[in-house]
Amino acid sequence: MKMKKILLATALTALIPFASAQNSRLPQASLDRELNIQAPAQAAIVGKPLHQTQTPPKYCKPCLFYAGDFDSNASDANGLANEFDITVSSGAAAYVPFIVPKGKTWNVTGLFTNNFLVDFTLDPAISPYEIRKGIPAAGGKGGTLVCHGRKPATLTNADVCGQCAIQVYATKVEHIKGCRLPAGKYWLSVIPYCTNPNDSACTNGYRGFLSNDDGAMAHRFGPLQPANNSFFNSAYFGANWDPSSKWQSSVRFSVGVEGTSTGR
Repeated sequence: MKMKKILLATALTALIPFASAQNSRLPQASLDRELNIQAPAQAAIVGKPLHQTQTPPKYCKPCLFYAGDFDSNASDANGLANEFDITVSSGAAAYVPFIVPKGKTWNVTGLFTNNFLVDFTLDPAISPYEIRKGIPAAGGKGGTLVCHGRKPATLTNADVCGQCAIQVYATKVEHIKGCRLPAGKYWLSVIPYCTNPNDSACTNGYRGFLSNDDGAMAHRFGPLQPANNSFFNSAYFGANWDPSSKWQSSVRFSVGVEGTSTGR
Protein backbone atom coordinates (compact mmCIF):
# COMPACT_ATOMS: atom_id res chain seq x y z
CA MET A 1 0.00 0.00 0.00
CA LYS A 2 2.85 2.39 0.85
CA MET A 3 4.47 1.73 -2.53
CA LYS A 4 1.11 2.43 -4.25
CA LYS A 5 0.86 5.83 -2.58
CA ILE A 6 4.45 6.67 -3.59
CA LEU A 7 3.69 5.60 -7.17
CA LEU A 8 0.57 7.76 -7.30
CA ALA A 9 2.34 10.81 -5.88
CA THR A 10 5.22 10.36 -8.34
CA ALA A 11 2.83 9.95 -11.24
CA LEU A 12 0.80 13.01 -10.34
CA THR A 13 4.02 15.03 -10.12
CA ALA A 14 4.50 14.22 -13.79
CA LEU A 15 1.21 15.84 -14.81
CA ILE A 16 2.44 19.40 -15.16
CA PRO A 17 5.38 18.68 -17.51
CA PHE A 18 3.21 16.34 -19.57
CA ALA A 19 0.44 18.96 -19.77
CA SER A 20 2.88 21.69 -20.80
CA ALA A 21 4.02 19.54 -23.73
CA GLN A 22 0.60 19.31 -25.30
CA ASN A 23 1.84 20.63 -28.63
CA SER A 24 3.58 17.27 -29.09
CA ARG A 25 0.94 14.90 -27.67
CA LEU A 26 -2.82 14.71 -27.53
CA PRO A 27 -4.61 15.26 -24.20
CA GLN A 28 -6.01 12.12 -22.61
CA ALA A 29 -9.45 11.65 -21.03
CA SER A 30 -8.23 9.36 -18.22
CA LEU A 31 -5.93 10.75 -15.54
CA ASP A 32 -3.60 7.74 -15.48
CA ARG A 33 -3.18 7.91 -19.26
CA GLU A 34 -2.54 11.64 -19.15
CA LEU A 35 0.24 10.82 -16.71
CA ASN A 36 1.62 8.17 -19.05
CA ILE A 37 1.44 5.35 -16.51
CA GLN A 38 -0.15 1.92 -16.66
CA ALA A 39 -3.63 1.68 -15.14
CA PRO A 40 -3.63 -0.60 -12.08
CA ALA A 41 -5.87 -3.67 -11.96
CA GLN A 42 -9.51 -2.98 -11.14
CA ALA A 43 -10.45 -3.28 -7.48
CA ALA A 44 -13.12 -5.80 -6.50
CA ILE A 45 -15.33 -3.26 -4.77
CA VAL A 46 -18.56 -3.19 -6.74
CA GLY A 47 -20.56 -4.49 -3.79
CA LYS A 48 -21.32 -2.96 -0.41
CA PRO A 49 -18.41 -0.89 0.99
CA LEU A 50 -16.85 -1.39 4.38
CA HIS A 51 -19.06 -0.40 7.29
CA GLN A 52 -18.34 3.09 8.59
CA THR A 53 -20.10 5.89 10.41
CA GLN A 54 -21.72 8.13 7.84
CA THR A 55 -20.29 11.60 8.42
CA PRO A 56 -20.21 13.86 5.36
CA PRO A 57 -17.36 16.33 4.75
CA LYS A 58 -17.77 19.79 6.25
CA TYR A 59 -18.23 21.38 2.83
CA CYS A 60 -21.38 19.31 2.17
CA LYS A 61 -23.99 21.20 4.21
CA PRO A 62 -26.88 20.62 4.47
CA CYS A 63 -25.84 17.29 2.97
CA LEU A 64 -28.28 14.92 1.29
CA PHE A 65 -25.73 12.72 -0.46
CA TYR A 66 -21.98 12.31 -0.67
CA ALA A 67 -20.47 9.42 -2.63
CA GLY A 68 -17.22 9.28 -0.64
CA ASP A 69 -13.63 10.49 -0.73
CA PHE A 70 -10.95 9.73 -3.29
CA ASP A 71 -8.77 6.89 -1.95
CA SER A 72 -5.15 6.87 -3.13
CA ASN A 73 -4.80 3.31 -1.78
CA ALA A 74 -7.45 1.91 -4.13
CA SER A 75 -5.98 -0.29 -6.85
CA ASP A 76 -7.72 1.76 -9.55
CA ALA A 77 -7.33 5.25 -8.06
CA ASN A 78 -8.02 7.50 -11.04
CA GLY A 79 -9.92 10.43 -12.52
CA LEU A 80 -11.98 11.08 -15.66
CA ALA A 81 -11.89 14.29 -17.69
CA ASN A 82 -14.43 16.79 -16.36
CA GLU A 83 -13.51 20.23 -17.62
CA PHE A 84 -13.98 23.15 -19.98
CA ASP A 85 -10.65 24.82 -20.58
CA ILE A 86 -8.19 25.99 -23.20
CA THR A 87 -6.71 22.51 -23.59
CA VAL A 88 -10.02 20.64 -23.90
CA SER A 89 -11.61 23.47 -25.82
CA SER A 90 -15.08 21.99 -26.38
CA GLY A 91 -15.32 20.44 -22.93
CA ALA A 92 -15.82 17.06 -21.28
CA ALA A 93 -18.46 16.07 -18.73
CA ALA A 94 -18.90 13.11 -16.40
CA TYR A 95 -22.46 12.31 -15.29
CA VAL A 96 -22.66 10.48 -11.98
CA PRO A 97 -25.71 8.72 -10.51
CA PHE A 98 -27.40 9.23 -7.17
CA ILE A 99 -30.60 7.89 -5.62
CA VAL A 100 -33.48 9.79 -4.00
CA PRO A 101 -34.95 7.17 -1.62
CA LYS A 102 -38.46 5.81 -1.93
CA GLY A 103 -41.00 8.01 -0.17
CA LYS A 104 -38.69 11.05 -0.17
CA THR A 105 -38.58 14.29 -2.13
CA TRP A 106 -35.33 16.23 -2.30
CA ASN A 107 -35.20 20.00 -2.70
CA VAL A 108 -31.74 20.47 -4.17
CA THR A 109 -29.94 23.72 -3.32
CA GLY A 110 -26.33 22.78 -4.13
CA LEU A 111 -24.22 20.34 -6.16
CA PHE A 112 -20.52 19.60 -6.33
CA THR A 113 -17.97 17.38 -8.04
CA ASN A 114 -14.52 16.58 -6.60
CA ASN A 115 -11.91 17.15 -9.29
CA PHE A 116 -8.16 16.87 -9.64
CA LEU A 117 -7.24 20.36 -10.85
CA VAL A 118 -3.80 21.42 -12.03
CA ASP A 119 -4.37 24.86 -10.47
CA PHE A 120 -6.62 26.23 -7.70
CA THR A 121 -8.45 28.33 -10.25
CA LEU A 122 -11.87 28.83 -11.78
CA ASP A 123 -11.85 31.51 -14.48
CA PRO A 124 -14.60 32.41 -15.04
CA ALA A 125 -15.80 31.41 -11.59
CA ILE A 126 -19.12 30.23 -13.00
CA SER A 127 -19.96 26.58 -13.61
CA PRO A 128 -22.79 24.89 -15.49
CA TYR A 129 -24.70 22.23 -13.60
CA GLU A 130 -27.16 19.59 -14.72
CA ILE A 131 -29.36 16.90 -13.20
CA ARG A 132 -30.76 14.29 -15.61
CA LYS A 133 -32.90 11.18 -15.42
CA GLY A 134 -33.54 8.21 -17.69
CA ILE A 135 -30.08 7.82 -19.25
CA PRO A 136 -30.18 4.41 -21.00
CA ALA A 137 -27.91 1.71 -19.57
CA ALA A 138 -26.08 1.49 -22.91
CA GLY A 139 -25.73 5.27 -23.18
CA GLY A 140 -25.94 6.94 -26.57
CA LYS A 141 -28.23 9.70 -25.35
CA GLY A 142 -28.56 11.85 -22.25
CA GLY A 143 -32.05 11.02 -21.05
CA THR A 144 -34.18 13.91 -19.80
CA LEU A 145 -32.85 17.18 -18.41
CA VAL A 146 -34.51 17.84 -15.02
CA CYS A 147 -32.61 20.79 -13.52
CA HIS A 148 -29.86 22.88 -15.09
CA GLY A 149 -28.27 26.28 -15.12
CA ARG A 150 -25.08 28.26 -14.52
CA LYS A 151 -24.13 29.52 -11.08
CA PRO A 152 -21.19 31.21 -9.36
CA ALA A 153 -18.82 28.40 -8.39
CA THR A 154 -16.34 27.97 -5.56
CA LEU A 155 -13.42 25.65 -4.89
CA THR A 156 -12.73 23.88 -1.59
CA ASN A 157 -9.69 21.69 -0.99
CA ALA A 158 -11.17 18.23 -0.32
CA ASP A 159 -8.02 17.33 1.64
CA VAL A 160 -7.99 13.72 0.48
CA CYS A 161 -4.60 13.32 -1.21
CA GLY A 162 -1.81 14.86 0.83
CA GLN A 163 0.94 13.08 -1.14
CA CYS A 164 -0.42 14.08 -4.55
CA ALA A 165 1.34 16.81 -6.51
CA ILE A 166 -2.05 18.12 -7.67
CA GLN A 167 -5.00 18.23 -5.33
CA VAL A 168 -8.66 17.33 -5.35
CA TYR A 169 -10.99 20.32 -5.07
CA ALA A 170 -14.75 20.37 -4.59
CA THR A 171 -16.21 22.48 -7.40
CA LYS A 172 -19.52 23.63 -5.95
CA VAL A 173 -22.55 25.59 -7.12
CA GLU A 174 -25.11 26.76 -4.54
CA HIS A 175 -28.35 28.74 -4.25
CA ILE A 176 -30.08 26.50 -6.78
CA LYS A 177 -33.82 27.14 -6.78
CA GLY A 178 -36.81 25.17 -8.00
CA CYS A 179 -35.01 21.83 -8.26
CA ARG A 180 -37.44 19.36 -6.66
CA LEU A 181 -36.69 15.66 -7.13
CA PRO A 182 -39.16 12.87 -6.28
CA ALA A 183 -37.86 9.38 -5.50
CA GLY A 184 -35.79 7.82 -8.27
CA LYS A 185 -32.38 7.68 -9.92
CA TYR A 186 -30.69 10.78 -11.31
CA TRP A 187 -27.33 11.82 -12.74
CA LEU A 188 -25.49 15.06 -11.91
CA SER A 189 -22.72 17.08 -13.49
CA VAL A 190 -20.79 20.18 -12.37
CA ILE A 191 -17.91 21.28 -14.61
CA PRO A 192 -14.94 23.51 -13.63
CA TYR A 193 -14.09 26.20 -16.19
CA CYS A 194 -10.74 27.82 -17.00
CA THR A 195 -11.04 29.56 -20.36
CA ASN A 196 -9.60 33.05 -19.79
CA PRO A 197 -6.77 33.49 -22.34
CA ASN A 198 -5.26 36.23 -20.14
CA ASP A 199 -4.97 33.96 -17.09
CA SER A 200 -1.68 32.05 -16.97
CA ALA A 201 -3.32 29.33 -14.89
CA CYS A 202 -5.65 28.61 -17.83
CA THR A 203 -3.01 28.85 -20.55
CA ASN A 204 -0.36 26.75 -18.80
CA GLY A 205 -1.84 23.28 -19.32
CA TYR A 206 -4.88 23.53 -17.03
CA ARG A 207 -6.77 20.22 -16.79
CA GLY A 208 -9.60 18.85 -14.64
CA PHE A 209 -10.40 15.20 -13.81
CA LEU A 210 -13.33 14.00 -11.71
CA SER A 211 -11.83 11.84 -8.95
CA ASN A 212 -13.16 8.36 -8.40
CA ASP A 213 -13.91 7.13 -4.87
CA ASP A 214 -13.18 3.44 -5.28
CA GLY A 215 -11.79 2.06 -2.04
CA ALA A 216 -12.72 2.99 1.53
CA MET A 217 -15.22 5.71 0.47
CA ALA A 218 -14.52 7.76 3.60
CA HIS A 219 -17.21 10.26 4.64
CA ARG A 220 -19.81 8.54 2.46
CA PHE A 221 -23.27 9.86 3.33
CA GLY A 222 -26.78 9.01 2.17
CA PRO A 223 -27.83 6.32 -0.32
CA LEU A 224 -25.01 4.25 -1.81
CA GLN A 225 -24.11 5.43 -5.30
CA PRO A 226 -25.01 2.83 -7.97
CA ALA A 227 -21.86 1.08 -9.20
CA ASN A 228 -20.66 1.18 -12.81
CA ASN A 229 -23.46 3.53 -13.84
CA SER A 230 -21.70 6.80 -14.75
CA PHE A 231 -21.49 8.30 -18.24
CA PHE A 232 -18.97 10.37 -20.18
CA ASN A 233 -19.94 12.90 -22.84
CA SER A 234 -17.38 14.84 -24.85
CA ALA A 235 -17.22 15.74 -28.52
CA TYR A 236 -13.55 16.59 -27.96
CA PHE A 237 -12.72 13.00 -26.98
CA GLY A 238 -15.30 11.42 -29.27
CA ALA A 239 -17.58 10.21 -26.46
CA ASN A 240 -21.33 10.23 -27.09
CA TRP A 241 -22.91 9.51 -23.71
CA ASP A 242 -20.58 6.55 -23.29
CA PRO A 243 -20.68 4.39 -20.15
CA SER A 244 -17.65 5.60 -18.21
CA SER A 245 -16.39 2.00 -18.09
CA LYS A 246 -15.51 2.40 -21.78
CA TRP A 247 -12.89 4.94 -20.75
CA GLN A 248 -11.56 3.57 -17.44
CA SER A 249 -12.23 1.02 -14.72
CA SER A 250 -13.56 3.44 -12.09
CA VAL A 251 -16.65 2.02 -10.35
CA ARG A 252 -17.89 5.19 -8.61
CA PHE A 253 -17.03 8.91 -8.57
CA SER A 254 -16.83 11.53 -5.83
CA VAL A 255 -19.79 13.94 -6.00
CA GLY A 256 -22.36 15.42 -3.63
CA VAL A 257 -25.84 16.90 -3.31
CA GLU A 258 -26.98 19.57 -0.83
CA GLY A 259 -30.52 20.51 0.17
CA THR A 260 -33.46 19.38 2.27
CA SER A 261 -35.60 16.25 2.28
CA THR A 262 -39.30 15.76 2.89
CA GLY A 263 -41.38 12.62 3.26
CA ARG A 264 -40.97 9.48 5.32
